[in-house]
Amino acid sequence: MFRKLLLSVVLLALVATFACAQVESTDPLLLVSKRTSSDDIVLGAEVEVVVEVRNLGQSPAFDVVLEELLVDGTEKKEEAEMLAPSAAIELRYTVVPTTLGRYKVGVAHVTYNVEQGNAATQRRAVSNVIHEEKAFYRGEAADDMSVRGVVSVLTEEEYGHVHASYVKETIAYVFLGVTPAFFPYVLYSMKRTQVGQLLRQSKRK
Repeated sequence: MFRKLLLSVVLLALVATFACAQVESTDPLLLVSKRTSSDDIVLGAEVEVVVEVRNLGQSPAFDVVLEELLVDGTEKKEEAEMLAPSAAIELRYTVVPTTLGRYKVGVAHVTYNVEQGNAATQRRAVSNVIHEEKAFYRGEAADDMSVRGVVSVLTEEEYGHVHASYVKETIAYVFLGVTPAFFPYVLYSMKRTQVGQLLRQSKRK
């Protein structure tokens, strides 16, 4: 009897968990992605920042507000009354850094409601940190701030040097990648030529 009761309780718990999971899976799910038009720029040049909010969920999100606060205190905002599943909104703006070094690009913040007009159902989302994928892991207590979250602002000379080095590295990588791929073909052609020469020599004899 006790075992049957315990089994019933477990089954009820599983059904309840499954039901909750089904409800949650139908909620809106907003993905906030951020990118810049360039990793580095010349002082005085423009850099474009693009923030996209896409609904990956199965139901619409309501009262969507996308906000970002720039380092100079300027606020950028984009709003949508409703964001349907698979739909997206975009915030685009340009900035012109006025000092050399690193121009900090922060994260964008999004608020939205699961139910229209119901603040009690409000949820939040934040964007990625730009260049996060280029940061080197230096332990949990350290943070690689050399690239993540910043755009490098360079002089024209520095910019030219950086991009000249990039072009050289690209050519080197292409050469190193293509050469091994063509080596078997070159070897085959050489062997074929040698066989052809041997056949011609044998015919002359």
